[in-house]
Amino acid sequence: YIYTYIYNMSIKVAVRVRPFNTREEDTELIISMKGNSTIIKDEFGNEKTFTFDKSFWSHDQYIEQPNGYLSPTPGSPYADQKIVFDALGKEILDNAWEGYNCCLFAYGQTGSGKSYSMVGYGANKGIVPISCEEVFTRIKSNKDETITYEVEIGMLEIYNEKVQDLLVAAN
Repeated sequence: YIYTYIYNMSIKVAVRVRPFNTREEDTELIISMKGNSTIIKDEFGNEKTFTFDKSFWSHDQYIEQPNGYLSPTPGSPYADQKIVFDALGKEILDNAWEGYNCCLFAYGQTGSGKSYSMVGYGANKGIVPISCEEVFTRIKSNKDETITYEVEIGMLEIYNEKVQDLLVAAN
């Protein structure tokens, strides 16, 4: 799936490749990555290369820690949740902190890994909860009593051309 992130008058695009799900385990892997390029091989062996601002390999080469966190094996290209946050979320949060309007938009087909990257699960917190924790850590570290903060969040889902506010019950 693809991330698009916008800040400081700039649009950047990133892609992340997830592990196979159980239905896909007996299929051929047709994706590879070199730096920020993603290579897709068709059924005839022809390759097409796409270059993005960021490319994250999260297909394999990870270790599940005792707490459930998926971390890279030593020397592997595996991009865990922290790597993705440090490369995308932190940059957006830093720019928002400086007063710029920012947006992170994850899109792709159902089951492509958007929710995992954005929200995560268990010990594998995604960009949104890590960003929220970071916002309140930064607020707590403020020593200037003349500075006040107001925090507001919105989360929308667009599915089958319908918009759902994820913070309001779906009635």
